[in-house]
Amino acid sequence: MKKARIGSLLSMLFVSLSILASSGPRIKGRLIESGKNTPIEFADVVLSKKGKTTAIAHAYSEENGQFILSEIEDGEYTLMVRVVGYDIYTKTPVTLTPAITILDLGSIELIPLENELSEVVVEADKRQVIYKLDKRIIDASANLMGAGGSAVDILENTPSIRIDAEGEVTFRGSSGFDVFVNGKISMLSGTQALQQIPAGMIENIEIITNPSARHDTGGDVGIINLITKKNYQQGFNGMVNVFGSTALSNGLDFMLAKQNKNLQWSLSGSWNEPIRKSHFDQDKTTIVDGITTISHSKGPRKSITYNTFIRNGWIYSLPKTALNLDLEIGYNKKTRKGNLDYTEVRSENGNIFETGDANSRDYYDLHATYYQGNVGFDHRFNEDGHKLSGSFLLRYEGDALEYFQSDLFDKNNERLQGHRAWEDEHRWTVQANTDYILPYSKTGKFEGGYQYFSYLEDGDYSMQFWDPEKKKFYWRDDIYNTFYFQRGIHSIYAMGSDSYKAFDLQLGLRGEHTHQVLRSSIEGSNRTVNRFEVFPSVHLGYNLPNNHKLIFSYSYRTTRPQLFYMEPYITYRDYYTAEIGNPDIRPEYIHSYELNYKKNINEHIISSSLFYRYRKDKIERLRVPYSAGVTLDSMANVGNDRSMGIELNGQLKATNKWNININGNIYYYKVENKFKLDGKNETSTNYDITINNLIDVHKNTRIQFDGNFVGPSVTTQGRSDSFWFMNFAIRQQLFQRKLLSTLSFRDVFNTARYKSDIRTANLESVTHIRPQYPVIMLTLSYTFNNFKKKSVDSRDNRDLFEGTNH
Repeated sequence: MKKARIGSLLSMLFVSLSILASSGPRIKGRLIESGKNTPIEFADVVLSKKGKTTAIAHAYSEENGQFILSEIEDGEYTLMVRVVGYDIYTKTPVTLTPAITILDLGSIELIPLENELSEVVVEADKRQVIYKLDKRIIDASANLMGAGGSAVDILENTPSIRIDAEGEVTFRGSSGFDVFVNGKISMLSGTQALQQIPAGMIENIEIITNPSARHDTGGDVGIINLITKKNYQQGFNGMVNVFGSTALSNGLDFMLAKQNKNLQWSLSGSWNEPIRKSHFDQDKTTIVDGITTISHSKGPRKSITYNTFIRNGWIYSLPKTALNLDLEIGYNKKTRKGNLDYTEVRSENGNIFETGDANSRDYYDLHATYYQGNVGFDHRFNEDGHKLSGSFLLRYEGDALEYFQSDLFDKNNERLQGHRAWEDEHRWTVQANTDYILPYSKTGKFEGGYQYFSYLEDGDYSMQFWDPEKKKFYWRDDIYNTFYFQRGIHSIYAMGSDSYKAFDLQLGLRGEHTHQVLRSSIEGSNRTVNRFEVFPSVHLGYNLPNNHKLIFSYSYRTTRPQLFYMEPYITYRDYYTAEIGNPDIRPEYIHSYELNYKKNINEHIISSSLFYRYRKDKIERLRVPYSAGVTLDSMANVGNDRSMGIELNGQLKATNKWNININGNIYYYKVENKFKLDGKNETSTNYDITINNLIDVHKNTRIQFDGNFVGPSVTTQGRSDSFWFMNFAIRQQLFQRKLLSTLSFRDVFNTARYKSDIRTANLESVTHIRPQYPVIMLTLSYTFNNFKKKSVDSRDNRDLFEGTNH
């Protein structure tokens, strides 16, 4: 197997290297704002033959304002630069001769429109998806359906992203991704971290599928980096967003900022309460000790997520050094309620001996109050990118509680069975980073760094059961458990990157030492882990003739099991579904390969990604019969899996007012399941298609409608069915564009259906979930005192493959 993986890697390398046979950059320059020397990012730089209108080359300016046009023949050309908020720049003729190897146009100053034409409004569109060497950048404002939601809603139309009925996010079939906020790893994980950040505070989202050695190695499918809005105007500015929906979701967030010479102060906060409602229907058959139990449960379920925080920050800028301090306090809570009709029939050898008809009520509450502080510095030795940076973060979560409640009542509302469970916790998180970057040439640089990360949690778990005879709850002393968990990771990394003509290369190596302690009062559950591991990364880039781009990347990553995967005691999601952790669960290890291709055709963009991922010791939830009518879920290393497929994206401009974004992916998925008694493996061909339409019906009015089709997929024990849905939204700008009003309709035709099917030798479970749609949401966003987001960060042009120096 290892030889096959190495062979695949070498084959892809040879393909990439075999095409490296043409000249490199011919024209370069740097875009800055007139009078301020501020770099301008994401500007369209278009080159055409003199006297012609057809573009022969195209590029976007980088974070530092630089742009490069490659593979240009000798001749006379016209250069045009376009970007929202600035006057169009043209230069003609731009002459190339055999004597000119690279034509450096120097700094090109763009004039802000508000300084020249105060009464004229110029309409322009930002790209919904911008492709860079190792990541995709999702423009948060381009998806109207994200208004009033969170990062989860913005990502809904992204290739290979799936969101289930409970709002859980998976990417390329996995929930094992890391979430960063402004280049720093979030203290929360996965979907929970994405749900915490309101959409109104997000500028864009970076999806990094094969991160370099600079980043943490956690997350088998990569990193989702949320870039929040920031204001860099002088004086006092701000913005506020408020939303409400027919599902009774509601929320408010705000951001205030004041810039006074070298000191910037900011205050932001959020109160967010998204609500999800659905209808639950499940048929289940269990066989335990020769007794067959057939049950049916159906009824409404409702989940509410509360996210509240207030954050205060300061940045003090000296000529070469910037100091920052952030203080934050917040409260997170997630609840889920179920009220289900429950019937069951029990039989032995085909003879029915018991029937039941009851009402199942379950309630789940997870909440915590947290306090967080972060201090950092960034020192530039010169303007060429030689710098040293560092940060220290401390977070404490108190008042942390997981509460489970589950009851069965008869038709007279008398309690038949029930249990209560409390898991009280205290959590500490520490993270310290230092990073050093040393440029050694105009295109090359070396960087290295160290990181220490520690997570500590301790608490106890207690449980009560209902006594039908005494009509009261009693404590189960045999279940009571105290636990302690600490995971510390020391990391060092080194990377080198350089460019030669049209060829870019980055090599990285990261070493991590993990010390992990799990202690429990349950006998035989204590575990200690010490291990050192090395994780390489490779990125290759090549600019083909005629504005084609080809990028290859490889990374070796891991997914470490979360604490609740390992907790060795039983909890209950509802009366008939129990859970238990596995203290012996092992990390996953992932080899990830990706080959990307992008082509600009005038104002259209076509891109594709061919990917292959091999995962060892896949972690997945397994379900087995526990007692009559009750199943037990546990996390286990179920075997290995493989994913191989292609993602396609087309950004098409049908007319001046109509933009179409088509996302699709198809991939073959195979699980080598070591729990299969018949030795067979589960396979599926998974696919997703999203067609997003944005139409400007008026200079201040935009509508969006999108269609989404999600194909079937498999798990270790079963599979889920396909489904489709459509959304519609309209956005209106008012009061000289200071007020934005967005009205959205989710699942307009109420077609979304989620179905999962689990079948083993002694268990059959078929679950149907129908979300309560359509949901209508109204969002209002107001900016005052000319709130303006910073369009760029001051980053070095040698940052070939990343956008998140940290």
